[in-house]
Amino acid sequence: MAMTESQINQARTELERIKGNCLYNAQAYFEAAKSAELWGRLMVFIPACVTAISGLLLALGIDRKYGAISATAGAIAATASFLGSTKRVTDFLSSARSYTILRHRVHSELSFLDEQSDFSVAKATAQELNSEYMRIAATDAPVPNRHFTKATERIEQGAAD
Repeated sequence: MAMTESQINQARTELERIKGNCLYNAQAYFEAAKSAELWGRLMVFIPACVTAISGLLLALGIDRKYGAISATAGAIAATASFLGSTKRVTDFLSSARSYTILRHRVHSELSFLDEQSDFSVAKATAQELNSEYMRIAATDAPVPNRHFTKATERIEQGAAD
């Protein structure tokens, strides 16, 4: 049964909503992954540099307090390395990729939507895609708001699509 213009608009509006949500969430999770990776690297690199410099100063006999600084910074670097941010980065990237894949699926459905489409099929497809979106959202690790803000800025500038 052919769809009316109103039904096409209703289906298109719902699919565009899902697609837009996927775009913003994917970009926010990509931003979060970049930030987590940088932070994880800095939490190892900076204390490791402090350890090296303090150890050198201790070896040169400048002051014994550098031994304590070296040991503390070494412990921080070792802990950061052990705990790492790789799990967070991996989780964020997984979410971003899931949203991107879903966005492409929605885009595909939108490209085939026309007056020859069956409304009940289009409605069921939109509901299935929305359920997939909700499944992804339900399993995501939370992302700080600043990443959504950064994602919005990048999308509005046309730097992300």
